[in-house]
Amino acid sequence: MYSTEFGELAHKTQIKAGWRQSIKNDPSWQIVQSYSRQHGIRMRLLNLESLRRCGAELSLDVVEQLTTTSTTTAPDIGRRMLKGRRDDVSNMADFSHGLGVSIQIICRGLIRYSRYNQPPKRCFPEDPEILESRPVELLTQLEIPVLAFQETEIYDIHRARCTGALNFRNHGSRNDWVWVRDGTEDRYGALRARLPAKLVALFKIRDYRCEDRVRRLAGVQFVSAVNSGRISDVHSLVTVQMKEDAREFNVVDIGTILGLAHLIPEGDRHGIVNSRIDLRTFNAVD
Repeated sequence: MYSTEFGELAHKTQIKAGWRQSIKNDPSWQIVQSYSRQHGIRMRLLNLESLRRCGAELSLDVVEQLTTTSTTTAPDIGRRMLKGRRDDVSNMADFSHGLGVSIQIICRGLIRYSRYNQPPKRCFPEDPEILESRPVELLTQLEIPVLAFQETEIYDIHRARCTGALNFRNHGSRNDWVWVRDGTEDRYGALRARLPAKLVALFKIRDYRCEDRVRRLAGVQFVSAVNSGRISDVHSLVTVQMKEDAREFNVVDIGTILGLAHLIPEGDRHGIVNSRIDLRTFNAVD
């Protein structure tokens, strides 16, 4: 029942699912039994799959079960899933209004992304009027497959939320912090090209040269790594600083978003990158 991973994902898998399946009478014992049983079945299937790959002779019913039961839970790592389409957004004007960001700032972000990340034949037009005419879809959730700690085929799904100015479940707006890959591993010191960023928007925009091609993008606000990303002697963590322009709108491909990040506020416009939230993050930041 115990795991090196903790937080909402582990809580859902280990506690909530077992609670729903229990009869609510002595639920703790039922939760432990349910989780242990599922883990045992999973290990058995993996062992049988390994034997089959090595050429071992297995009974027909076992082979049939392995064929119908997926023993590889890895999703398509190149396809992060966008969900939660907002019906009130269909064009750039709606997009701007829903985010509370001016069209001019959004267009500048799109043009900057296109210049540095796309080949010339696939660049966005630099005419703001053409960009403003493109159909846009605004979404509220990004599912990111992340390799489980010390696993090669098993993935956790990080669900990053981005509601813009809208409330999330009758509370304030929710715009999660995420890890974004930016450049080569020699950048940002201990962060190794992984920079925390706050989600501002998740959206799809159609290519004006090919109506069948859709760009799946995110608008983020990056932070700056203090002391070039070196680990602090005080708390042995990396400190970052929020940029002064709160209206900044950087566009990135959703394929560069690596997972959820956790920042601890520290003073005015500063934060501490919590690299001890789980062992995977602990090993990635050094």
